[in-house]
Amino acid sequence: MLQDAGFTFSNEPVRYDEARVARLDPIQEAITNQHLPLLRSRKLNTILTALEVQIEDGGDHPEVNRLLGEALRAALRHQVGEERAQEAFQALDTFEQVEAERWEQVRAGTLPEVPPSPEEQFEGLVSQGYSLLKTGDIPAGCDRWLEAWDLVKELTRPEWRTLEDFNRGFLGLFDFLPQWSQDVDDQLALAARLDPAYHEHRLRYAREFLERFPDEEPEAHAGLLLAQGEALWGLGQREEAEAVFAQVIERFPDEGWAYIRWAQRYWARDTVPKNFLHAEAILQRALARPHLADRMEVLENLEEVYHLWGKREEQAAIATQIEWLAAQARPAPAGPPGAPAMPLAAAGKKLPRNAPCWCGSGKKDQKCHLAADEVEARR
Repeated sequence: MLQDAGFTFSNEPVRYDEARVARLDPIQEAITNQHLPLLRSRKLNTILTALEVQIEDGGDHPEVNRLLGEALRAALRHQVGEERAQEAFQALDTFEQVEAERWEQVRAGTLPEVPPSPEEQFEGLVSQGYSLLKTGDIPAGCDRWLEAWDLVKELTRPEWRTLEDFNRGFLGLFDFLPQWSQDVDDQLALAARLDPAYHEHRLRYAREFLERFPDEEPEAHAGLLLAQGEALWGLGQREEAEAVFAQVIERFPDEGWAYIRWAQRYWARDTVPKNFLHAEAILQRALARPHLADRMEVLENLEEVYHLWGKREEQAAIATQIEWLAAQARPAPAGPPGAPAMPLAAAGKKLPRNAPCWCGSGKKDQKCHLAADEVEARR
């Protein structure tokens, strides 16, 4: 606290005072109503902006603010004349009257704290959540994030149908939302391992997210549907979970991780009892898709299923397919000088006739899908 001419004031910044800054709006409106040429209006707005910068985060001085007010009055007289400036003068008088009352509260030590805006509350809760997660307190971190999610719901407008719309609505302040929204789901899944109640929280979050942002990109949409399936499974609602997984496969038939996450309900290490047969059927169904995304990951999951199941021959066959796919991903040796480097297998190239079929059957390609692939290629 500092003392100046018998007036006690604070030069310490505080949070952005949205209500205090908003009291300048009538002055801005009065200036706009003058319909001045750009250069002349900019002269007035520059002084008004200086006053706004002074007060927006506190730490200002009443004498500085008074001088800026007088400068604005003088500029208005110069630019538009005393008579035309009356609307702006009255708005400035009103602002200064409220400011005088505020400074009396500062001097008396009775000025209320600036309440945090919903945006500030959101950022604070997100930050608290990350801090708690770093200490290993996953449930507490999720609790903070669920509070933050409630604020997102409060701030979302009906016309905002994606996270990008939301971020754009707040002038880019929330460009971290896509990553954070994924982190929320990931951490709720971990929290559910410690406390089954978080299955319900995760289910609610995934449903509410898709209700508010129905036009989110397909990958995120599929991920949140899968989260619902996993949460329902954790709650013991197996039939409902199966229906959700089937819905995802129908909508995203080439999404490899959709099959993986469904199959893992039957064979993951913490699943009791395991149903390797059902897990195998789901993963083989995925491998039957010629354009399956993340084929390598599906094969690796099937190999693990066969390992835990004790099916060594089947595991070896899948391991061979994994090795073959890995070889295709390696760059080919450099050709003659000046020749462009080419991969061993271009996209869409047929498997060698003696290679394992891509469908995961364990049979050679020539004994399985080769003929069908050749027919498809001729179309």
